[in-house]
Amino acid sequence: MNSIFSEIGKYRIVPVIKIENAENAVSLADALTSGGLPIAEVTFRTDAAEESIRIITGRRTDIQL
Repeated sequence: MNSIFSEIGKYRIVPVIKIENAENAVSLADALTSGGLPIAEVTFRTDAAEESIRIITGRRTDIQL
């Protein structure tokens, strides 16, 4: 748990994302990490949230969700 807080402290910002379509999850993760921000909060405001998290964490190990 402390590593999550360390990451937040390191970047000092956490993008909050709302994904409508899980097919867009990896490209969004790619864009965030390419921009130097490998951290995000995926909100559960859509039905695609859980699947999006599963997809991202299955394909990207360099981003904290």
